[in-house]
Amino acid sequence: MLPLTPANNYTPTILFCGGQHMDDSQWGNYSYPFVPTWLIPASSDCHRITPEPTDGSSPDYVQDDNLPIGRTMGQFIALPDGTFLILNGAQNGTAGFAKSILTVTQDQMPYGESLASGPLGQPAIYNPNAPTGSRWSTSGLGTSNIARMYHSSALLLPDGSVMVAGSNPNVDVNLTTVYPTTYAVEYFYPPYFSAKTRPVPQNIPTTLAYGGNYFDIVIPPTSYSGAANDAAHNTTIWLIRPGFTTHAMNMGQRILQLNNTYSVESNGTIILHTSQLPPNPNLFQPGPAFLFVTIGSVPSNGTHVLVGNGQISKQSAAPAGILPSSVRSPQSSGPVNNGTSENSATSTQPVAGPTHGLLTLAVMLVLTWRVVSVF
Repeated sequence: MLPLTPANNYTPTILFCGGQHMDDSQWGNYSYPFVPTWLIPASSDCHRITPEPTDGSSPDYVQDDNLPIGRTMGQFIALPDGTFLILNGAQNGTAGFAKSILTVTQDQMPYGESLASGPLGQPAIYNPNAPTGSRWSTSGLGTSNIARMYHSSALLLPDGSVMVAGSNPNVDVNLTTVYPTTYAVEYFYPPYFSAKTRPVPQNIPTTLAYGGNYFDIVIPPTSYSGAANDAAHNTTIWLIRPGFTTHAMNMGQRILQLNNTYSVESNGTIILHTSQLPPNPNLFQPGPAFLFVTIGSVPSNGTHVLVGNGQISKQSAAPAGILPSSVRSPQSSGPVNNGTSENSATSTQPVAGPTHGLLTLAVMLVLTWRVVSVF
């Protein structure tokens, strides 16, 4: 689901990308496919659909920009700058595993038990608000050399990085096959990690409601770059629920922009007058979430908040509070920084690509059938 924002009136739109298309005869039966799936290229096709159009029209699929390269088992992660990261997966084949297929015996399976091949180590970033034809980018993104195939996962962390783990396209644990059972963990650092200054918001509440009075978030002048009026004008406030990740899916993942206005004080302090959630619990269900304040394309660390009463139950809702008008300061210029620096993160082994990329943790502990992760 793409971001729910004031600009789209919090109307859900779903994006579908990649995957695999095979006819029924190729899929075979519950035992195995009837064709060598690892030779069939994944789709690069992307479509959007708005299930409940606000103009009364019938829902319909709309062609979107194709993926930079076809990808099956890719995983979308909502980032706190309003973009989406897709990573993991493969160029060919499908999810699953088999000891053999109809036309290939077990000893002739080229990739062990995997039904996919061509692991994709380079992520891509999708900007839903960019003009058609320029929504995808891989510029400056590093590449992992770890195959993240079936059973891989990824999760947004509070600092805005993405934890990447897993992969096991095998019937059981197998550490010696082409695409082995994988316990190594990596962290992907999106481009905003090159910023010298990140917002440090203050006064964020611990709970958020459905409708009701607005609240104020304070941004000190030391936690952004450039002129204060420009920074305030280019600020967005994101509520993100990373979801529950497994099998390249994040069930419950949701990203919603809270409406806001602002006041800029003469010393460069920015006061963000911030709405509660829309008075519709169906848009963003009750429970935990992270609140990010993003200035330009640079997010703060996420602050843990509780939405509604935190329970799957009837929620109280009130009419949306009226925000005050934005007030710019004629005296304020704010700090002047270039806003970027070299990424100071280090790695236990070389990272492919420039500043942004995947940092591999060389930590792997295997105890018979169980994994102990160290972070």
